Amino acid sequence: MAGIDIHFEALDHCRKTAYNLSVLFGELDGKYPAGAADSSMFGKLADASALAAVLDVVEKKLGSELGLVKGRLKALEYALDDVENNVRKANKASEVAEA
Repeated sequence: MAGIDIHFEALDHCRKTAYNLSVLFGELDGKYPAGAADSSMFGKLADASALAAVLDVVEKKLGSELGLVKGRLKALEYALDDVENNVRKANKASEVAEA
């Protein structure tokens, strides 16, 4: 391979790591939002219902962000697979051209 030294094992390791992380974030993503917060969980705290409403907003945002991370990790996994496949194809083509 002239001029390019690609370590396919490293690409494969990164791809598998991206996949494993996307699974973990996917599991978390399904748990948020957990449901409407009950203001009684804050006891007799003043403005407990307002605090519960803010907690709901935070959980919804967290769920959205976790879904975004999962999607980006899946995209990274597919991109690394494409890189590996394209480099392998290019290597085969250059070997044929050199022969």
